[in-house]
Amino acid sequence: MVLCIIAFFVFAVLGIFSAKYRAYARESFSCVFRMVTLRPCDTGFDQKLKMNIISNMFNHSPRVANYTYRHFKALSWVFAVLMLVSLVYSAYGLYNLAVHGTCDPANPQNCVFTPAAPECAKTSCGPNCTCGVDCNCTDGECLK
Repeated sequence: MVLCIIAFFVFAVLGIFSAKYRAYARESFSCVFRMVTLRPCDTGFDQKLKMNIISNMFNHSPRVANYTYRHFKALSWVFAVLMLVSLVYSAYGLYNLAVHGTCDPANPQNCVFTPAAPECAKTSCGPNCTCGVDCNCTDGECLK
């Protein structure tokens, strides 16, 4: 069940760029839609995807594939939670970028997506340089 949710998001994005994944995206959408309406997934998509993942892992490491097969449900929950946490933090960063002009309002110098910062604020010119509109940093000297 959880695998269908993860697969839906992943294959929806991959389906934009490759026709190979569009069939997977349609099938995962059907599975997620049936799950949301409190009906069981009748396509067997989750089992098909699980077997595909395990068979590819088995070629590289049978022990890891066996462990993954036995704990597949727990591992899929872990990846679902990680995906949701990542989505929340990305949305929070985009919100801060739109509202505050930086993705980290507490430490704006840590954000690489700060478009409003002048160029001399992004470089280190030494202790005597105070960044202004007409600041020009060269060789550690601040020229005004």
